[in-house]
Amino acid sequence: MSTNCPSVSSASGVKKKTRIPLKMKLKIIALRERGKRVIDIARELGIPQSTISTICKDKTRIRDAAKSSASVKSTVIRNKRAGPIGDIERLLVTWMEDQIQKHKPFSLSTIQAMARSFFNTLKENSDDPTYPQVFTASPGWFQRFKRRNNFNNVKISGEAASVNTEGAAAFKEELNRIIVDEKYLPEQIFNVDETCLFWKRMPEHTYIHQESKTMPGFKTYKDRVTLLLGGNVAGFKLKPLLIYHSENPRALKNVSTQTLPVHYRHNRKAMMTSALFADWYLNCFIPEAREYCWENKIPFRILLILDNAPGHPQHIGNMHPFIKVVYLPPSITALIQPMDQGVIATFKAYFLGQTFAQAVRATKSGRTLRDFWNGFNILNATRNIAAAWKDVTLQCMKCVWKKVMKTHVDTFKGFNKDSAVDNIVRNKILVLGNQLELDIDEEDIHELVDIEAEELSNEDLIELEEARRKEAEAMEEEVIAEALKTFTTKKLAEAFAAISSGIRMLEEMDINYERVTKTDRQIQDALACYREIYNEMNKE
Repeated sequence: MSTNCPSVSSASGVKKKTRIPLKMKLKIIALRERGKRVIDIARELGIPQSTISTICKDKTRIRDAAKSSASVKSTVIRNKRAGPIGDIERLLVTWMEDQIQKHKPFSLSTIQAMARSFFNTLKENSDDPTYPQVFTASPGWFQRFKRRNNFNNVKISGEAASVNTEGAAAFKEELNRIIVDEKYLPEQIFNVDETCLFWKRMPEHTYIHQESKTMPGFKTYKDRVTLLLGGNVAGFKLKPLLIYHSENPRALKNVSTQTLPVHYRHNRKAMMTSALFADWYLNCFIPEAREYCWENKIPFRILLILDNAPGHPQHIGNMHPFIKVVYLPPSITALIQPMDQGVIATFKAYFLGQTFAQAVRATKSGRTLRDFWNGFNILNATRNIAAAWKDVTLQCMKCVWKKVMKTHVDTFKGFNKDSAVDNIVRNKILVLGNQLELDIDEEDIHELVDIEAEELSNEDLIELEEARRKEAEAMEEEVIAEALKTFTTKKLAEAFAAISSGIRMLEEMDINYERVTKTDRQIQDALACYREIYNEMNKE
C-alpha cells in the first residue's frame, strides 16, 4: 500500500510523483520519533526532506492504514491462487535449481515428464472443480517457461554428460601454460566450490532421525544450507559463504550477521545464484584476497578456477583487472576440481564430529539427546561450520590440487581423501556416537558425510514451498508489528516517572550520596534523547 506524496522535478523538468512504500513510511516515522533529524533521514534514504516532513505529519493515517493492512493480509494471502500452471512452474523451478546445484544434465523429455508429474500430484490434491483435466507440457510451453524463469542459458540435451579424461588432461596442460607464462605464485591461485549441508540430520537408523521425519511442517532433517568453500594452492582458507532460506531466522534475531564466522546470505531456496555469486566475488572474495596478498607481501594478482555451474556468471572475469577467471571444461569437474578431491568430504566429517561432541557435552550436563537436538539451531550450526572449517588441515588444502596442477607438485604429498575421512569417522565420530548410545556403524556415518542434496519428491517440493511461504508471512507480520511501535506523551511521562521512582528507591537504600548522585546523572544523560522526543511531541 502506498499513497501519493509531494511531486518532485525530474531531470527533464517534468513533475512526477514520488511513491513511497508503506513499510518505508513506517520506517521514516520510527526514525523521526527516535530523534533523528529530517535532513539525516533524507540523506540516508535518498528521499526529499519535504516528502519526509509530509509523511511525519500524516503518521496517524499511515499507521491506521498499516494496521488495516496487517489485519487483512493473512486472509488475502491464504485465498490468493496463482493458478495451476503457476503452481506447476514454481515446483519445476525448484526441481531444476536442485538438479543444477548437483551438476546434473537435463533433457527436454525429463523436464516434460517432471512437469506432468507435478500436474498429476497437484490435481490429486486439489478440490477445485475448475482444475484443468489435461496438461501436455508441450515444447512451446517449455520455451515460454524458460524465458519466464531465466533458464535460457541452461544446456538442455538428450544425453547425460560423460566423464572426459582427455578433456581433463588438456585443461591441465592449458592451466600449466597460464601459470608458467604469467608467473602465478601458489598463494595467487584459488578455487571455490559449492556443497549442500544438511545441518540437522542424524544417521538414518537412529531414533532421533526417525522422529525428525514425523515432525509436522517442514521436516528438520531436510533443512539445508549451501556453502561455498575454497582456498589457494598454499593452503590458505577463505571465509565460508553460507546461503540459507531465511533472511532473519529466529535463532539469529538478536545476532548481527556481520559478527558470524561466515558470510551469511539468503534466498528462498538456499541455493547459489548468479547474483549471490557476484555479490560474494565483489564484496567478500576480492577484499579477502587483497588483504591476504598484502599480509604476505605479494602482488595482488589472482587466478581463480571455477566450474561451469549456472550460478557462476561467465562475465565475472571482467569485473576486476587483476583477477583472471578460468573455467573448468564441462564434464570434468568430478575429476580435477580441487575442493572435490577431499576438502569438502573432510569438512563434513569434522562438522558431524563437532555436532556429536556438543551432544555428548549436553548429555553429560543432564540434558537428553532429544532435548539437545530439538534446541540445535542454525546459529549453532554456523558456529560448528566455522570450527569444522578450521579443523581442515593445511596438508589437505594443499594436496587436493595434485590432479589439476603440474607446477608446485612438491607440496602435494601426504594426504589421501579416503583414509583422512575414515580416520575421522573411526577415531572421533563413532567414539562419540557410542557415548550417545546411538546404534550406528561406519557405513551409517559415511552415508551421512557423503550425502549431497538428494532428489526431492513432489510432496517434498510442495511442502518446502508451503513452509517457506508461511515463514515469509510470519516474518512480514513481525516487521509490520515492529514498525507500528510508537511514542505517546502519556507513556513517555509514565516511563520517566517510573525511572525517577526507581532512583528514589536506590537513594533510600544507599548511604553513599555521591554514588546515588552519579548514577542519577548518568541515567538522566542517557534519557536525554527520549526527553527530546517528549518535548517535540508536546510542541506539536
